[in-house]
Amino acid sequence: KNRVIIPHSQSRESAMRRSVFAAWALALTASSAHAFLPVPSAAPALIALRPAASVSGVAKRLAVHAPGCACGSCRLGSGHHASGCACGSCSRSTARAGAVRLSMGVGAAELQAQSDKRIMAEASSLGGDSKTYCDNMNELFPGAIDEEKFIESMSRVVMERGFNPKSSINLVSTCRDEICRPFGDKLDSLWGESFNIASLGGFVFCGKTGFGAGMAHSPQVEGKERYVFWVAPHIAFGTDGPVGKIWRPGRESISSACGALIALNNEIDSAQLSVSLDPMDTEMSLVRQSVLGKLSYGQQPNLIGITYAAHDCILESVKKTAKLAAPASSEYVIISGIQIHGALGKNYWWPGSITHVAGGVETDISGDYEDSVSEYRLDAWLKAEALAQVQQISGKSRVSGFFSDLV
Repeated sequence: KNRVIIPHSQSRESAMRRSVFAAWALALTASSAHAFLPVPSAAPALIALRPAASVSGVAKRLAVHAPGCACGSCRLGSGHHASGCACGSCSRSTARAGAVRLSMGVGAAELQAQSDKRIMAEASSLGGDSKTYCDNMNELFPGAIDEEKFIESMSRVVMERGFNPKSSINLVSTCRDEICRPFGDKLDSLWGESFNIASLGGFVFCGKTGFGAGMAHSPQVEGKERYVFWVAPHIAFGTDGPVGKIWRPGRESISSACGALIALNNEIDSAQLSVSLDPMDTEMSLVRQSVLGKLSYGQQPNLIGITYAAHDCILESVKKTAKLAAPASSEYVIISGIQIHGALGKNYWWPGSITHVAGGVETDISGDYEDSVSEYRLDAWLKAEALAQVQQISGKSRVSGFFSDLV
């Protein structure tokens, strides 16, 4: 099997992330208005933002919570989830379960049974051999890691530099796709609520004004504001079907992600492209213009190459906009990557870059991140998750059968 040797540059950032051109080679061979408007003297007080409700698995596993941590454990002194807990994990599970129960007609029941059977088969397979899938993912997305570990490790790195819920605000851009949402829920459960700068596909088109609004919401510690940017496009990489395909709840056939980048890839393949700005499809027009600006004439990358190009576009845009919008006295960190929807319905991340900016000076701190995950093994983690799902599904089936017998 032919292999492409990717040269490494001297910077640690380039050692950490694969350039879009290397990805193509591999693929081809294998507002708040309150921030700006004066407040009338008679205006009522603003309603306080809801704090993060309860501690997530990420927060539980962190050995030390930074001062001002907004998780449920630190605020309430208890890590237990009470009945009716409204945290992201509990409310999302309750909402999904309720939706399934409400829609359980004959067709829906059959779909659920098919879904359970498919999940059971996948979990059983990965419980026996998780290494093959993880090796394949690592081939395309080197250093991929499960989503909670990504959040935990990156958070440790920035917290060691003074960025924490008491001193900083997160500005986040992932796609609006509902399968991307668990990332924001997990992040907010650890840090407190974030500011959304996202557009279609995880691109960032809110500009200097949008950045300024989010920055104006940051805590101020000794006159300094701190911001942490978390930005990424997304792609599906399942155990069956081609790259870009994913099963979604309640659908008979396999779906896809990212829809916008897949559409753009199809346009490039068919040589039917319009680079004008369509006022009825503004964000897709801007996505198209941004990505095409990264291509040389005649290049036809596949979906993986398009996704890496999207990552580079997003990172470049955020760096430029932050430089224009951030006050001179502030400091910030930009964390980039690619969110990957993969096996067992879990999300994973390819770590693209982590850059600290203070006093106009950029510092690549990817080495700190690499040290924090040096002993991590994705295949071991995935195997444990798969075996846990097998036990969970088997237990659910036994309980369902018991009640069916009673009826």
